[in-house]
Amino acid sequence: MREKFNNLFIGRQGMDEFSKFLFWAGCAHIALSCLVSSFVGFLSSLFMFLGSFMLILSFARAFSRKLQQREMENAVYLQYLDKKRRERAAAKDRRSQRKDFVFFKCPGCNQYLRVPRGKGKIHINCRCGYTMYRKT
Repeated sequence: MREKFNNLFIGRQGMDEFSKFLFWAGCAHIALSCLVSSFVGFLSSLFMFLGSFMLILSFARAFSRKLQQREMENAVYLQYLDKKRRERAAAKDRRSQRKDFVFFKCPGCNQYLRVPRGKGKIHINCRCGYTMYRKT
């Protein structure tokens, strides 16, 4: 029996990070639909549909033989996660420095600029060439 199960996954993708996310998100949606069912029937059926769709998609990805396509989808998901982790770390870093510095976001390139607190009104020059006149 174990050998048959192992042979089933030969040449298949298996559960990668994106499939795991879809699986757990689907389980959460189904659990949420059970909680909401007593309040709003339409919302419950919507959550149940989305949860079932995510679970089916998760297993379809796990049993897929299109390895290259599934790896590309997983790489896009991992890049998105990495970007969000870096943004969260940068925000945490800015929060820890806000006692000594003021942060401004450049309207030209959306980069955060760090300026020391208590310097009064100053000109702030960004690398993109945009100049701001702000109070610190």
